[in-house]
Amino acid sequence: MTRKSLVHLAMEERGTVVVTALFFFLCLGGFCSLLLLVGQAGLVEMRAQQTADLVSKGARAAGKWTYTAEDGQRRTILFATKLEAIQHGAKIVRGAREEAAILLSRNRAGFPQSVKNLSAIHQKGERRYLYRQGIYHIVLQLESDWSLFWQSVSTGLHRVSQSGL
Repeated sequence: MTRKSLVHLAMEERGTVVVTALFFFLCLGGFCSLLLLVGQAGLVEMRAQQTADLVSKGARAAGKWTYTAEDGQRRTILFATKLEAIQHGAKIVRGAREEAAILLSRNRAGFPQSVKNLSAIHQKGERRYLYRQGIYHIVLQLESDWSLFWQSVSTGLHRVSQSGL
């Protein structure tokens, strides 16, 4: 094609190429925004699971006490608080519940600023039989606000971790 025919073709378009290009870039921007949202949500989900695992294992390790029973068997028990351990004559630094609270507060800073609420349910609502069995169970619940185009989307995340002796 010659230069004259290209100029003539461009004049006949009357701006439709510009409108089509703008539409294409708007769609591309929206798709990239959705990909970034999915990536951020995946990061928060991974961080929540790592924190739940860390808290359950750390709490279990802190509250664990091994003793030799009267029949000569070695037994292990998990204490919720140091006060409870002292009442049973156990020597531990912190109870499982106390250690979980410390670990959770120290790991709170690792979450993105989009996480507005982080709560934990310990031992399925503090059920004593889990401590006697040597199990530490934690449920982390997160609420996040995400910016998507011109709106804010609120999501909830629920992660569970359990550690046994």
